[in-house]
Amino acid sequence: MTTVLDRVTEVQDQVLTAIESAKEPVTNAVATVVGIVVERAPQVPTLPFAEVLPTPKELIDNQARFASKLVTANKSVALSVAKAAQPLTDQLLDRKPANRAKAAA
Repeated sequence: MTTVLDRVTEVQDQVLTAIESAKEPVTNAVATVVGIVVERAPQVPTLPFAEVLPTPKELIDNQARFASKLVTANKSVALSVAKAAQPLTDQLLDRKPANRAKAAA
């Protein structure tokens, strides 16, 4: 791995750590607000057509599946484009293509 890629990976890890560290405080804040709302308004009205609306968990699970598929599709397109550009990027990055390196050996 290159030094640049090492640094990119470190920053990505820091972003993930920051997101993960927000879980508990955000969850606690939401629980506090919900507790106050329930205490002050114990009879919250049911939404019209509630039976056809997804729960928050169902919605989140659905969106997570979509995001996973989107990342996979995006990676496939990006790798295809990178492969098409490889003859030029190999020259720009001073890399020896695998086929030429084997032929020269």
